[in-house]
This record gives sequence, structure tokens and C-alpha cells, in this order.
Amino acid sequence: MDDFLKSKAMITPGVAGGTTTMIASTLYSQFGLPAKWVGLVLSLMFALIVWADKQVPIYQRILFYIINALTIFAVAIGINQAGMAVEKSARGIKPPPTVERTVDPENKTFFHNWLD
Repeated sequence: MDDFLKSKAMITPGVAGGTTTMIASTLYSQFGLPAKWVGLVLSLMFALIVWADKQVPIYQRILFYIINALTIFAVAIGINQAGMAVEKSARGIKPPPTVERTVDPENKTFFHNWLD
């Protein structure tokens, strides 16, 4: 409980959120799975780590599980939104003629709006 709000503990939701974004976006772009639901399930799975600490009472573990899962999911959505913004700004720059290629309109982009 003492380490819950320290800066060292805040690295874990960032890494878990980044991993959630990476996995959910990959599953969306390759297989068409809905990223928002995949991201939520992955967030719930990553948050299961709170059940490893048997010294904390069960009601606190339930509360930590919910908070951690929502935090991981919020970080994942934030990373995805940042990636979308970068991707949109990069599209405004015309690539050199030697790099031009045709893009299939049905192509699913890696970063996309999860909330649609």
C-alpha cells in the first residue's frame, strides 16, 4: 500500500498501457478484432497482478484491481490517440516520389479511433 502512489510504481501502468495498445492495435490491423474490447480485456488481464499480494485484504485488492485496470486502459487509449495524431500530421507531408506507393482503401491502419 505504501508504494502505490510513488513514482516508481507509475512506470508499471505506462508499460502495461503501451503493451495493451501494441497488442490491441496489432490484432485490429491484422485480424480486424475490435481494439477497444481487446484493449479492455488485456487491461483486465494485466491488472490481475494485484491478486499476487496475499497480505492486502480482499476488499483492497478488488479496489486496486478496478483502479489498475481502468488506469491501464486509460493509458492505452491515450497512447493510441497520440499515435493517431502523429499519424495524421505525418500524412500531411508528401513523401519523395521514389517512396510513393498505392494504398488499398480497405487497409486498416495501426492507430485508429478505438471509440468508434
